[in-house]
Amino acid sequence: MEAVVLAGGLGTRLRSVVSDVPKPMAPVGGRPFLRFVLDNLAARGVDRVVLAVGYMRGRIMDYFGDFYRGARLVYSVEEEPLLTGGAVRKALELCRDEAVFVVNGDTLLDADFEAMERLRAERGASLVMAVRRVGDAGRFGTVCVNEQGRIESFAEKGARREGLVNGGICLMNRRWLSDMPEGAFSLERDVFEPRVKRADMYALECRGLFMDMGVPEDYARACRELSQESFSRRAVFFDRDGTINVDVGHAFRPEQLRFVEGMPEFLARWNEWGYRVIVATNQSGIARGLYSEDDMRALHREMNRRLKAFGAHVDAFYHCPHHPDFTGPCVCRKPAPGMLKKALADFELDPAECLLFGDSSEDMAAAAACGIMGVRVPSARA
Repeated sequence: MEAVVLAGGLGTRLRSVVSDVPKPMAPVGGRPFLRFVLDNLAARGVDRVVLAVGYMRGRIMDYFGDFYRGARLVYSVEEEPLLTGGAVRKALELCRDEAVFVVNGDTLLDADFEAMERLRAERGASLVMAVRRVGDAGRFGTVCVNEQGRIESFAEKGARREGLVNGGICLMNRRWLSDMPEGAFSLERDVFEPRVKRADMYALECRGLFMDMGVPEDYARACRELSQESFSRRAVFFDRDGTINVDVGHAFRPEQLRFVEGMPEFLARWNEWGYRVIVATNQSGIARGLYSEDDMRALHREMNRRLKAFGAHVDAFYHCPHHPDFTGPCVCRKPAPGMLKKALADFELDPAECLLFGDSSEDMAAAAACGIMGVRVPSARA
C-alpha cells in the first residue's frame, strides 16, 4: 500500500511552543510526532510513503532518510507553499497504486485501512474519508453523512457542538486531482466542498485514538498521553529465504512462496509473546535486474496475507538491494549489519532483548556485530 503524508506546513499556530522544527517534527516523548504517524502506517501494511515536504524539509529528510521500518520513503518537495491540495496533487504524481491513502502529518487517527479499501470497492467511491465523532467540532468543521455513509456536505468551523470531523486520513484515486491546476490550492475548500454534490465521496467512522496537533493545547495533550505509552524493546529477527520460506533462488512471484514447515506457527508464537517480528533479507536479485523492488514488496504483502491465516504477521521487512559485483560495496548486505542497525534504531530496540534466526554464517556475523544473539537453523532449499 502507498500513502502520501502531508508534512510541509508552516505550523504557525504552534510557533509559540515549537519554533525550531517543522510541525510534524515537534518532539513528543523524545520522538518526533511524525514517527508516530509513520509507525501507524507501517502497522497497517503501508510499505511506500511519499512525504510532501516544504518548510524546514531538511530536518525531516535528514532524520528519516530513504527507509523507515522497512517502508520506502520518497520526497515530494515544495519549493513554495502549495497548501493541502497543491501538495497532494504534486505528491500523487510520484505514486504508483491506483488508490492512495492521504494522511495529515500532524494528526494521529486509529483508522481501519482495510475497511476503507472495502468501502471504496463496494461503493465505487472516488474518495473515502476517515471521520471521527468529537464533542466539540467547532474548530474543525463537520462532515455531514447520510445513512448509507455518503458525504452530503461540509459545515464550516464555528458552532461548538458534537459532530463528525475529518480525521486526517483519506483514500483517493491517484488521478482524482489530475484535472486541478498546478500550484497552490486547498484540498478542503477547492476540492472537497465543490465536488461533494457530484462525486461519490464516502465516510467511514472511526472510534479509536484521535489526536490533532493543530494548536498548543493539543500538542500538550499529545506530549502527556503519547509519552505514557510503553514501547516494546524486544524483537526477533529472521532471515527470509531458506529460513522462513523455502529457498528456490531469487523468489519474487507469489507462486514461488512456500513456507518452511512449522514456521508460520513459530512466528505466531513470537507475536503472542509481544516481540516485534522483523525480516532482514539480502535481495541481490534487484541488483541483478531479475525483479524490481515493487515485485519484492508485493511478495512480502502476500507473505503477510498468508501468515494472517495462522494468526501471525511480520512487523517490518528490511532488505538489501545490492550486490558487490553489480552495485559495489554497501553497509547493508549481510554479513554487514546495516539492516539490523536501522531496525534497532527505527523500533528503539535493545539488542540484548533481541535474537536472530538465520541459515548462514553471514546472518550470524551481522547479528554478532550488533550485539544480538544469533541462532543458526538448517537451510531449507528446493
